[in-house]
Amino acid sequence: MTVKKGYENTMVIVVSLAFGFVMFDRFALPNLAPFLLPDLGINPAQFGLVMSAFAFTWAGVGFLASFWSDMKENKKRMLAFFIICFSICSLATGFAAGFVSLLIIRLVMGVFEGPIYPLNMSFLLAQSTPKRRGFNMGLMGTTSVGLISSLAGPLIVVALAQSVGWRTTFFLTIMPGLLIAFMVLKCLEEPDMNKVEGTTVQADRKGEFKEVLKNRNIITGILFAICILGWYVVMASFAPLFLTTVKGLNPTTMSIIMSALGVGGIVWGMAVPALSDKFGRKPIAIIFGFLSAVTPLGLLLVPADNLPLMAFCAFFGWCGAGVIAVNQGPIPTESINPKFASTAVATIQGIGELIGAVGGSAVAGFLANAYGYSAAMWLCVGLMCVGGLIAFNFYETAPVVLAKRNAEAGS
Repeated sequence: MTVKKGYENTMVIVVSLAFGFVMFDRFALPNLAPFLLPDLGINPAQFGLVMSAFAFTWAGVGFLASFWSDMKENKKRMLAFFIICFSICSLATGFAAGFVSLLIIRLVMGVFEGPIYPLNMSFLLAQSTPKRRGFNMGLMGTTSVGLISSLAGPLIVVALAQSVGWRTTFFLTIMPGLLIAFMVLKCLEEPDMNKVEGTTVQADRKGEFKEVLKNRNIITGILFAICILGWYVVMASFAPLFLTTVKGLNPTTMSIIMSALGVGGIVWGMAVPALSDKFGRKPIAIIFGFLSAVTPLGLLLVPADNLPLMAFCAFFGWCGAGVIAVNQGPIPTESINPKFASTAVATIQGIGELIGAVGGSAVAGFLANAYGYSAAMWLCVGLMCVGGLIAFNFYETAPVVLAKRNAEAGS
C-alpha cells in the first residue's frame, strides 16, 4: 500500500491514542488499589484474581476478534466499536460493590480491550513505510502507553481519587474513549492487507494460517511473551501496593515512582524498536530483555529514602516495555503472510496474556498473600531472566539488517 503524504503520521497518532487509553483504563485499577481495596474489602489474592480475569478475556477474545477481522477485513469500524464498549465498562467499574461485581465488570472489559492492539498492528503494518515500521509500532505499543498510562495515568487518577473519590474517577474515563472512537472513524482509512510494502510472503489464506502456528518466530514469540507480559502485568499491578506497604511510601510518592515507569515507556518505546530497525530484532530482544530485571531489583534493593535511585531503576529497567512492542509487532508481522498480521500478533498476545498475565497475576497474588508483596517483585526478576534466554531462539526479520546481509553475501 502506498502511504499518502501526511497520513502516516495521522494514523500513528490515532492508533497510539487508542492503545494508550486502553492501557490507561487497564492500569487505573492497580493505581487506585490503595483506595479501592480497603473500601471494597478485597485482599491481595482476590485482587490478583481480578487482574487475571481481565487478562483472560483480553487474551481469548483478542485472538478470536483478530482472526475474524482478518477474514472480514472491516478493521476500522471494529476498532471504533471496541473502543466505545471498553469505555463504557471503565465507567461501570465505578459502580463496583465488592469482589464479585468488580470481577464481572473487569471480565467484560477485557472482552472489548483485547482486540485493540492486534487491530492497531494491522494499520501500522499496511500503512507504515518499511524503514519506519518498527519505530511506528513501538510508538503505538510502548511510547503511547508510557505517556498516557504509565506517566500521566498514576498522577491523574491518584489526584482525582484524592479530590473526588475513586468512583467518580472511573465515571470520568468514558469521555476520552468516545472522542478517540470518533477520531478512528473520521481519520483512519481501511488498511489493504494485500498490498504491504517491504514484504514478499504471499500465500492462500487457509494454507498460510497453518504455517503461522508452525513458524519459529511465532513459537519463540509466544514463549517470550509469557515471560515479558507476566513481568509487565505483575509489575504494573503489584508495584503500587509493594511501594505503599513494604516500602512505606505515601500514595503521592508512589505515583511519582510509578510515573518513572511512564517516562521509561516513552523513551524506550521509541528507542528499542528504532534500535531494532537498525541493529536487528534478535540482539535487541536479548539485551533489553535481560535489562528489564533492573526495575523489580531496584524497587526491592534500593532503600526507601533514596527515591532518585529508585526512580532511575524504575525508568531504566522499563526498557522491557519497548521489547514487548518488538515481540508483538515487527517480529511476527515480518515473519508471516501480511494477511494474517492481526492473527499472528493476537496469537502471541493471547497466549502470553493467558499464561503470563493471567497465571502471573494469580501466582503473584497468592505469593503476596503468603509471603508479602516482595515475592511478587522477585517473580518478575525470574521471569525476565528466563525471557532473555528464550530470545536467543529468534531469527532475524528486520528489513534493513537483512538487506545489508544480502548485499554483503552478494559482494
